[in-house]
Amino acid sequence: MIINKRMVKLLLFFFCICLVPACSSKEEKKQVYYQNALNYIKQKKPEAAILELRSAIQIDAKYGDARYQLGLLYLEEGDSKKAFGELVRAADLNPDNLDASLKVAQFYLLSHKKDESRKRIDHILAKDPNYRDALILLANLELNEGKFDEALTVLGKIGKEVDNSDELQNLKGRIYAAQQQWDAAEEAFQRAIAVNGANFINYKTLLLLYESKKEKDKAKKLLDEIIKKFPDNAQAHLLLAGYHRSMGNMEQVEEELKKVIEIDSKSPRFRLQLADFYRQNGKSSNAEEILVKARSDIQKNPDITSSLATLYFDQAQFDKAKTLLDELNAESPGHGGAKLLKARFLQKEGKVRDGLVILQGLNTDFPSWADPFFYLGVAHYSLGEIDLAKSAVTNAIQKDKSNPRYHTLMAQLFDTQGAFEDAKKEAAIALGLDSKNLRAAIILTRALIGTKQYDKAVTILADMKKQVPGNTEILGNLALASFGAGESKSGEEALTEVLKIDPGHIQAIGLLIGMKYKDNIPGAESLVRQQIEKAPTDHRLYLIFGELLEKQKKDQESLAAYEKAQELNPENTQSYLAAAKLLTRLGKRHEAMGKYNAMIEQDPKSIPGHMGIAALFEAEGDTAKATEQYKKLLEIKENYAPAANNLAWLITSDPNGDLGKALLLAMAAKQASPDAPDIADTLGWVYYHRKSYPLAIAQFELALQGRPDSPVIVYHLALALSGNNQKEEAVKALEKLLARKVDFPDRKKAEELLVELTKK
Repeated sequence: MIINKRMVKLLLFFFCICLVPACSSKEEKKQVYYQNALNYIKQKKPEAAILELRSAIQIDAKYGDARYQLGLLYLEEGDSKKAFGELVRAADLNPDNLDASLKVAQFYLLSHKKDESRKRIDHILAKDPNYRDALILLANLELNEGKFDEALTVLGKIGKEVDNSDELQNLKGRIYAAQQQWDAAEEAFQRAIAVNGANFINYKTLLLLYESKKEKDKAKKLLDEIIKKFPDNAQAHLLLAGYHRSMGNMEQVEEELKKVIEIDSKSPRFRLQLADFYRQNGKSSNAEEILVKARSDIQKNPDITSSLATLYFDQAQFDKAKTLLDELNAESPGHGGAKLLKARFLQKEGKVRDGLVILQGLNTDFPSWADPFFYLGVAHYSLGEIDLAKSAVTNAIQKDKSNPRYHTLMAQLFDTQGAFEDAKKEAAIALGLDSKNLRAAIILTRALIGTKQYDKAVTILADMKKQVPGNTEILGNLALASFGAGESKSGEEALTEVLKIDPGHIQAIGLLIGMKYKDNIPGAESLVRQQIEKAPTDHRLYLIFGELLEKQKKDQESLAAYEKAQELNPENTQSYLAAAKLLTRLGKRHEAMGKYNAMIEQDPKSIPGHMGIAALFEAEGDTAKATEQYKKLLEIKENYAPAANNLAWLITSDPNGDLGKALLLAMAAKQASPDAPDIADTLGWVYYHRKSYPLAIAQFELALQGRPDSPVIVYHLALALSGNNQKEEAVKALEKLLARKVDFPDRKKAEELLVELTKK
């Protein structure tokens, strides 16, 4: 069909006529929704207003006014994420909406995105250079970036209003305070109070100034004024509680925290603060009473339940803690406190790795919460992963510098690594936060001993001994410090006191033997016999007794002592290990195997047990069974260096062994223990059999640095030199080795190699 031009024009005309009413209808609907929303806002019906605005935006996604109002409503509802999204869109859709741009700039500054905040402020001031709120925000931004002169300049642009605005005087005071211009700051804060004495914030900022300058008299005077003016303000009483805490007036702290609860009895936060206060001051029963009452007054609050469950756990009332934990999981699945307590239960049950997974998840979900990082540090420490523990505790301290437990654990970690100066620093911080922190005080003295400040350590420990009589750890450290200071008599007296309290105290006996009976093994034996008479059922004494007898070649008596230790404490595997080693030395491998098997019955993952069995099989020439044991060990502890090393050696020594597998094992062992001579020797042995002679030579030479007199390693080096066509060096090494007349398993082979090389 042919359509002429006139018909086309007519069709287009009619199409447009039909379209106009539809477009007009959408525009009208959009406006109706928007107006309805504004009416609901006036009527204080935010939920209805939000629905109307969403309907308007569904019609026109670029409706900037609707997005602006929706952003404001989300802001009032406390949904900052949604508010920010809508306000950004509103500001971008309507650049002339300066309030939208201002609020976006405020969001950016709060989230530390200073460049983005500055761009929005510049946009506002380009359109209106005198926009008051934008100038105030810019002054705050300059202050935040340390540009104090610029901040004051911006305030100057606002004009005379600065003198009559408490908000601007407060800002001015903060700018001066940041520059430590204390008098000017104080004057500005006082001016802010004079302008608006009803604004609590003005008093609070002046109080912070006094506290930062440590002007306690002024702070107390101002606090009295605050309490008088704001008697029913919970924050005022919390500030007064903080002051009393800094002065050590704990009774007044308790009184103020109770007043806070009277003012706002429905706030769980204030109940929790009082419970934490009691807990930190060793009043667990008071904390329990507060939390139990809080659960009655404020029902089904997960934070209160979590706090009470944690309190029970810390008091070792595990059944009560577990009951509350189950209740918490049922009512609030996924609650952070419940997860943290679950991780701690797993640690208690020895399932530390399972607990680690939960703690790592908490660190991701609650990155600002310090406690999960702390307990992650505890978990890593229990596994001997000191560097990982330090990393976790560092995170905890960054989030809460005022918790003495965090600094105490960090001090412990430094002490474990022998970083005594750092341990001293952290222990001192912990004691500054909690002067009654016994653990921190003990670590501090250990650090002083480690840095050879013996006299100072003695002074502190002697005072601690008076404060906490009968503490064996304090007495033990006092003995160490006394010996270091050259006061042997005082050191022996301290150790004697320890042994009166605990006759089987191994560390005290060991130190006493080392200091007094170093060259008198019979005397040490007599000492331990006396202690056994005092504590005949202490298995620890029989362990050290057996060691002393073994040193004197009294093998049967030594074995009997180990047997007695096993009888007294069948669960302690140290006595089995000691007996197994002695039996192995005596050639009684079958009996030794029985001891190692007994260890594994007690602990199926016993590394010493499996290593002992593997060594016995290897000594008997049963490489298949030895290989099986080493594989079990590597299942128990991946890349365990001794097992990986020995298995690599066995595989390499097998003519049909997989040298690729052996190399991987040897390299894993090397990575775990890079300086171990035996491991370097094994890696060199693998390289030798793979005909990688230069690499083998390097490893054998490295091994000889640690064990220069080892004839076996010298022989291995000679083999590698020969394989690398370094005949003269090989001959020299062999001649020097064989001239020593030392016997070793491969001596005959070494002699044959020398003959072969010299013939050629």
